[in-house]
Amino acid sequence: MRCFKFQDYQLAPTLEEYSIILNLKIKEEVPFIDVPKEVSFKSIAAALYLSIKEVSDNWKSSGVSGFSLKFLVRKAKEEFEKDNWNAYNALLAVAIYGIVMFPNVPNFVDSAAIHIFMGKNLVPTLLADTYYAVHSRYEKSGGAITCCLQLLFIWFLSLLPSKGPFVKTRETLKWTQRIMSLTSYDIQWQKHRINVSEVIVGCGEFDNVPLVGTRGCINYNHVVSLRQLGYTLNDKPADYLVAETVYFEKGSDPEKLKRIIVAWKKVRKHCGAHLGKKESLALTPYVKWIEKRVGKLLLPYDRVAPLQKQPPLILSEFVPTELYKNALVTNYRLHEREQETNLKFFEERDAKMRLMHQLKQVEGASSSQASVQRRPYELLKKDLRCKQQECLQLQRSENSLKRQKRDSDKQLAEEKAKSARLEEELARLRAQR
Repeated sequence: MRCFKFQDYQLAPTLEEYSIILNLKIKEEVPFIDVPKEVSFKSIAAALYLSIKEVSDNWKSSGVSGFSLKFLVRKAKEEFEKDNWNAYNALLAVAIYGIVMFPNVPNFVDSAAIHIFMGKNLVPTLLADTYYAVHSRYEKSGGAITCCLQLLFIWFLSLLPSKGPFVKTRETLKWTQRIMSLTSYDIQWQKHRINVSEVIVGCGEFDNVPLVGTRGCINYNHVVSLRQLGYTLNDKPADYLVAETVYFEKGSDPEKLKRIIVAWKKVRKHCGAHLGKKESLALTPYVKWIEKRVGKLLLPYDRVAPLQKQPPLILSEFVPTELYKNALVTNYRLHEREQETNLKFFEERDAKMRLMHQLKQVEGASSSQASVQRRPYELLKKDLRCKQQECLQLQRSENSLKRQKRDSDKQLAEEKAKSARLEEELARLRAQR
C-alpha cells in the first residue's frame, strides 16, 4: 500500500509534503523520464551559463557521462568573483543535484542529475526514488538511497511534536521501540506550515499517481495520506485506490512508461469540496480497519504499550476519540481563559475606582477656583475682541493705501506717456525749423 503502518495509523510521504520541505513547486508537466541518447551541448551550456566549448572540453563520456565536481566548483568560484550570480547559482544547484540529491559516482555529476536540474521539476523524481528504494529494498550502496532515507527522516520528524514522546521516554527502550510505541495522539496531524488546498489524486488513466525515478517507476496512493494534509478519513479506502498499478525497473516496460508520460499531461487535483473539511481526524471505521490489517499482516514488531497517557476510549461510531480529546483540551483552555478574564476584570474595576476618586478630587479643586478664574477670562475675551477690531481697521487702511498706490501709479504712467508725446512734438518742430 506504499505506506508505513503503526498501531492505529499509517503514514506515507506525499508530493505536497516534499514540495514544502524542499521549498520547490510541483509543475504540472512530464517529470524527468530518462537521459536523451544524444546529449545537446548547446542546451546544457544555456542551462549552466557556460560556453559550448567549455561543455565539450570538460564533458566526460567514458562509462558515465557528465562533469567532474572539481570543474563545476572551479567555474562557480570564477563566476562568484565576477559577481555573476545567475551562473554561480546554476552551477551550485546542479552540483547539489549530482552530489547530494541524485549521486551516482563519487565527486562526479552525471548526466541524469544535469537533466533533472534542466527539467526544473525535482519533487516527483525524488519522491519516486524514495518509494522505489524503500519498496524494492535496494541493496546497492548509493548516496541516492541515503538521501531518500534522510528526507524520510526529516519528513517523519516534521510530524512529531516539539516536546513529544522522545523527550519523556524510558532510556532502556530502543529507538525502534520508541517509534512503534507512538499512537495517533502523538502525531501533529495538521501543522500550520502545511496549508495544502489542492491534492494531486491521479494522472490520466491512473486512479493514483505514477512516479518516474532515476532507477524505476512506482505509484503512490494519496488516499492513505490525506490525514497528514489535514483532511478526515471516514472509512476504509476503496481497493482500487490502494492498488499497485505501477512498479517496474527503468527500461523493462517501455509501453507502460509511454502511458505514464501521457498521463502526466493530465494531472487531476482535488480540493476541499471533494476531500471534505480540514479536521485531521480518523473516524472509528477507518481506525478499526487499520488495527485489523495490522493484526492480519503480523508486522515484524512487538506491540509496545504507549509511553504517553492516552485519552479514554469511546466505543461509538459517531463520536471519535479525537473529537473527545479535542473537546477536553478546549474545555481546559476555556477554563484557563475564564480565570484570566476574571483577573483582568478585577484589575480593571480597581483601576476604574481609582480614576473616579481622582476625578472627584479634581472637580472639587476646579469648583473652588472657578470664581477666581472667571474674571481674568472675561478680560482676556474683551482684549481679544479689541485686537480683532484693530486688525480689521489695519486691514481696511492697508487696502485703502493699496488703492491709492494703484491710482498714483496709473497717473504717473499717464504723465510719462504725455511727456513722451510732448518730446516727440518738440523734436518735430525743431526739425521743421
